[in-house]
Amino acid sequence: MERRRILLVDDHLDNLELLTVILSEKYNVKGYTSASEAVSRFKEFTPDLLVLDVRMSPIDGVECLQAIRATSGYQNIPAIALTALAHDAEKVALREAGFQAIVTKPIFEEQSLVALIDSLLQLSPAMTDEKPQYKQSFVA
Repeated sequence: MERRRILLVDDHLDNLELLTVILSEKYNVKGYTSASEAVSRFKEFTPDLLVLDVRMSPIDGVECLQAIRATSGYQNIPAIALTALAHDAEKVALREAGFQAIVTKPIFEEQSLVALIDSLLQLSPAMTDEKPQYKQSFVA
């Protein structure tokens, strides 16, 4: 069975490298330090799930998600927001922006992140024409 593909974007290289090492044990991971590069190149990788840092510049994680989901075939790709500031108002705004889950950095519970990714991938078929409908959001 082919490993599922995770597109990871974090503008802090240390975070990107650490998450890539953690997630590469189970998934095929492609990481970018720039949301603009991820948006311009994500179709080369055909990800099954996105893990996006929220606070990046000049394009942030919400704009990156919107740009990817504006592409045919990616309207319902599941996405996890990474944020250091996970206050209630931000969590609500991120859910409204389309993220299925919000994970607070730094990530101490690596197995919880992998379990969350697994649960989102189970709800989302591999890149097909089928469009999953998410009935719940996850907050870790």
